[in-house]
Amino acid sequence: MKNGEIYHIDFKGNKGAEINNIHLSIIFTIPKVKNMVFCIPLTSPKEKHFKSNEAFNKRNHNELKYQNLVYINLSDSIALLDQMRTISVQRVLKPYNVVLDDKNINLLIIKVNKYIKNIMKK
Repeated sequence: MKNGEIYHIDFKGNKGAEINNIHLSIIFTIPKVKNMVFCIPLTSPKEKHFKSNEAFNKRNHNELKYQNLVYINLSDSIALLDQMRTISVQRVLKPYNVVLDDKNINLLIIKVNKYIKNIMKK
């Protein structure tokens, strides 16, 4: 596994509003931690994620409705920042054969930092 790689993850057994079942996720290894990885779950883009139908059709990443969403063009997915977490490597199933490039990883880092800062202020 390498940072920015997308894998199928088994989220079965979660509670309440937590993402459940099998979803794609962006994986990041955790230094000095062997059996856990940090992941950001992905979902398919839907009209409800965008401010307008036109923004949805064009996949305009600047027109997402909420700060907890990031459009990932390489996989045509929406990263769900409100669902990011550390998981056991036992939940990791198989690779999706997409690895984010530095541009997408850097965008994700900026969005994650901004999202966490907003959470911590409340």
